[in-house]
Amino acid sequence: MRILQEDGILARADHETVEGAGDFALTGAERDELDSTPHRAWLPRKAEQRLAEDKKRNERIVDAYRSYVADHDAGWPTLIFATSVEHSHTIATLLNLHGIRARSVSGETETYSRRQVVEEFRRGEVQVLVNYRVFAEGFDAPNTRVIMVARPVYSPNLYFQMIGRGLRGPKNGGNERCLIINVEDNIKGFGRELAFSELEWLWDRYGPGGRP
Repeated sequence: MRILQEDGILARADHETVEGAGDFALTGAERDELDSTPHRAWLPRKAEQRLAEDKKRNERIVDAYRSYVADHDAGWPTLIFATSVEHSHTIATLLNLHGIRARSVSGETETYSRRQVVEEFRRGEVQVLVNYRVFAEGFDAPNTRVIMVARPVYSPNLYFQMIGRGLRGPKNGGNERCLIINVEDNIKGFGRELAFSELEWLWDRYGPGGRP
């Protein structure tokens, strides 16, 4: 991995975390669903929807983008992974209210409309693309400079596929560095760590922008 980064094939990964939902409790039915599928990558759909409706969590997501990207006039193309279709719409709407050009897409978006939005993102006409269950793999936008994972992910392999949308290095048509922002939720009653906690080896020893 380090060799690929040094050779410019993969981008160096800067890392930040954002406080998510504090002491988020699963219901009995949600715990039973998790117990029946112990190796699943995601929380139950109803739990994800409740996270999506957490106004303070949504405000932190938007504030994090503004703090790490927009307030520095970086203009970095950003891909956000949301927890539901409604959540992708909500985050995109909140960003637009702050003057940030954002669009949301999901599996429910018509194919033509989705392709059009992706092309706008590639051309720089859309700054932030908020998606739900669309771009974990097979998404080609090499200039993506920021990945924000706002959906709890428990599979390191799947998580790596998601952030891989931004890890293409300069020799691979991408960037020298990529900023990965993880929303860290405290899920009570679920004894597994979020996937990003198992990938400490990935993060660069310098902070955003390559500064010690």
